[in-house]
Amino acid sequence: MRNKITTKIGYVVGIVLSYSCMQAAGGLTATRNDFVYKFFGMFKPEMFYGKNISLLNNNNKNDKIWFSRHTLDLKFDVEYGGQTYEDKVAEFFFTVRDRAIWGNPQSIAATTEAETKLLDAVGRKHKHAIPRHIFWMREAWLWFDLSTILGIDFGNHHSFTIGAFSFELGRGIALGDAFAVGPEVLGFYTEAAVDQYAFGGKFSGSILSDILFYDLYAAIINNKASSLSETGAKILGQEFGRIDNPARGFGKINFVIAGRLIWEIFNSERFGKMNIEPYALFNHDPEQRVEFLGDASSKLGTIGFAGEYYGDKVEFGFDYALNLGQQRVKGWDRNQVVEENRDGQVILVNNHVIDQNGKKVPFVSDSNAQNIINDAAQDEAFNNKVIGTVDKVGFVDGPVTLINTENRYRNPFTNKYEGWMFVADAAYWIYKHDIQIAVTAGITTGDDNPNEETKDGVFSGFISLQEIYSGKRVRSAFVLGGAGKLSRPLSVPRRIQSPSRFAPTVSQFTNLVFTGMALYWEPKDWSKEFSFNPNVYVYWLEKPINKFDFKTKQEIDQRASTYLGTEVNIFMHYYVLKNMKLFFVGSVFVPGKHFDDVRGKPLTSEQDKVLDRLDRTGFAADRVPNLGDDTAYTFNLGLEFKF
Repeated sequence: MRNKITTKIGYVVGIVLSYSCMQAAGGLTATRNDFVYKFFGMFKPEMFYGKNISLLNNNNKNDKIWFSRHTLDLKFDVEYGGQTYEDKVAEFFFTVRDRAIWGNPQSIAATTEAETKLLDAVGRKHKHAIPRHIFWMREAWLWFDLSTILGIDFGNHHSFTIGAFSFELGRGIALGDAFAVGPEVLGFYTEAAVDQYAFGGKFSGSILSDILFYDLYAAIINNKASSLSETGAKILGQEFGRIDNPARGFGKINFVIAGRLIWEIFNSERFGKMNIEPYALFNHDPEQRVEFLGDASSKLGTIGFAGEYYGDKVEFGFDYALNLGQQRVKGWDRNQVVEENRDGQVILVNNHVIDQNGKKVPFVSDSNAQNIINDAAQDEAFNNKVIGTVDKVGFVDGPVTLINTENRYRNPFTNKYEGWMFVADAAYWIYKHDIQIAVTAGITTGDDNPNEETKDGVFSGFISLQEIYSGKRVRSAFVLGGAGKLSRPLSVPRRIQSPSRFAPTVSQFTNLVFTGMALYWEPKDWSKEFSFNPNVYVYWLEKPINKFDFKTKQEIDQRASTYLGTEVNIFMHYYVLKNMKLFFVGSVFVPGKHFDDVRGKPLTSEQDKVLDRLDRTGFAADRVPNLGDDTAYTFNLGLEFKF
């Protein structure tokens, strides 16, 4: 026994002593036979401050925040094959992350939101924080060379990657890699917003050596067929004709399939480098939510074309994409069993069936009244119609007339996708490679909520997937990207079938027209790396909306200005040590005429109540609550240490 232990110890010591270990910029590297092990990472403590970042209103004194947080990434890389195969033929890579706001344990992680049930009433939602510092897997993937694995000489290189990894089409607008983004605070730019990449697989390789390359990618976005509790979940009882068959069923898997070609047109010292990238994707989402979980499904296709050129003095690029496909909204009975406080008692009621006095009809399982409610004809033609009369419902003596509310039923309809987007930018080195100027412009189509009317229609707004685009040669720190959550309201719904009576907001890469300019100063003769990068963006809406009158609490039949405002920002960094960077990101957003035209517009029921409390006899117009038109400010200061 002792000899075996001694042999094992000696073997381990031999391995350790035979490693050629070195610690250079970028981490620790060790080799052993066919294996190369690498360990590196990043620790980033930083501080944030923001004012008016949500509603652009100085009267909202609570719209101001300050916090500090950290991000810790530990990365491990294992390469295999150097000795036996004379080149790398397989690689395994993973990153674990820890991130939290200091002094706020609830910011570390949280459970997903779950619905609870009280007797026959559903709808209560809750989730819990995990107030302990934990590491989670940000990415984990295995790559291997197909020629070596299959023992076939394809002539050109071909490989396969499987796991959780980053993948984008074009500039990451049509399809980005932001599968799981942390609960970032509004208005703050961050380079590492993605907390987890989607799990999937990718075939990559070259069709013509050094000229034409390809990627074929597939990923699972959401799988609701992985357990019997998921396939048997009773979520479809309100769908027309499904009250006796409410189970979700098998096959509810949200997935994306994407492909691209990369054609390297030329690559030379004299002419520079240019490539173009045609691409396409298909996203199948069988369980979308318009008002209720699973009340719609979507089949989205996007085709696009991107390109980049890099020369000694000039560089430019572009990305164009067009949406295809459709959303199918199901016929739905909005009636649910909910709780209601009636005379100090909690009772269960049908929320879309009322009696002759306008009160919601109590829920009594298997009663005559409930059987009439459940068996009523499902069609919009029966909204606001009497469906029966009973002698008694629970403790309510009759006769009781059962009446559908005016929007109990929603008939099925289809929305066709026809949105598109185009962005382009260019840059020129005006002094050596120290000073560069850049310009950009873009347009992405927008549209109002297509689900306000129950009729087939067209949705002209561009739909992106997992996108956090913040610009390439001209960067945005406030409106675009992971920080881009500035409230841009659409029109106020006017139809009874609308999912909400308040205007929805958009914040991603849709319904925008913009142009911008940037200056880069990166002196190459300094002993320590320094970068100074101011940017200016001007934004407009692509699709205008009507003005809002806060005195009458209504939209008026006049178009609001499409000028959203101007963003000015600065990105700076300075390497205080070789591997330690001090950085600063500051931004100022000056709202345009658009926000003056929609000032005071309520976006929630709470904001609507604030307008109701205004003194109509003499309130000051410059103290209107809710959405305003005051300047927003943000800054982000921190250190980034790579090891």
